[in-house]
Amino acid sequence: MGDVNQGRRGYTSALRERQAAATRQAVLEAARELFLSQGYGATTIDQVAAVGNKQALLAAVRDVALAGDDLPVAVSDRAPYQVVLAEPDPYRAIALMAAHLTELWRRYAGIREVMRGAASSGEPALRDMWQTGQQQRLTAARSFIAALTGKGPLRQGLDTRTAADIAWLHISPDNYRALTAERGWSEADYQRWLVDTLTAALLPPREPMAPVTGNGQPASE
Repeated sequence: MGDVNQGRRGYTSALRERQAAATRQAVLEAARELFLSQGYGATTIDQVAAVGNKQALLAAVRDVALAGDDLPVAVSDRAPYQVVLAEPDPYRAIALMAAHLTELWRRYAGIREVMRGAASSGEPALRDMWQTGQQQRLTAARSFIAALTGKGPLRQGLDTRTAADIAWLHISPDNYRALTAERGWSEADYQRWLVDTLTAALLPPREPMAPVTGNGQPASE
C-alpha cells in the first residue's frame, strides 16, 4: 500500500505543477494583451490576477517575450543563439543572427514599447528594468562580436569595441518596429536589411570566387 500511496502522491504533485504552470501561462498571456492594448499605466493588477505586484508581472511578461516561453533558460543558452555561435563562417553567422533576432523582435518589440512608457513614469524599479534591458543588449552585442572574431577578421580598421557598439545599435528592436510597424516593411525585408547592414559594417568584402570550368576545376588564366 505504501508504494501505491507514494505513486498517487507523485501523480497528484505532478498534476498540481502542470495546473500551476497552465494558470501562470494564462495570467501572463492575459497580462501581455492588456499591456499591449492599454499600456502599463492603465492596466491594473486586478484585471489579470493577484500574482504579486504589477512591476513583477511586467518583468515576467518581458522575459517570456524574449525567451518564447516561461522556462528558466537564458536566451543566450537557447538553440537559436547557440547555432549562431557554432557556425564557422562569419557571413553565415550574421545571417543566422538576423534570422534569430527577427523572430525574437516579433515577440518582444511591442512589449518593449510598453516598458519604455512604464520607465517614463518615474518609478525607479521600472527605470532600472529598462536600463537592464539596454545593458543586456550591449552584452549580447559584445558576445556576438567576440564569437564573430573567432570565425574570421573584422572589417579593416575596426576594433572589437567599436564593432560591438555598431552591432548594439543595429540589432535594436527599435529598428525592427520602425521598419515593420511604421514603414510597412515585411519581416523578410527587415531581415535582409539587417544581414546586409551588419555584413557591410562588420566584415571585409567577400573575396570573389574563382571561375570554374565544366568539370569543376579552376579555370586557367
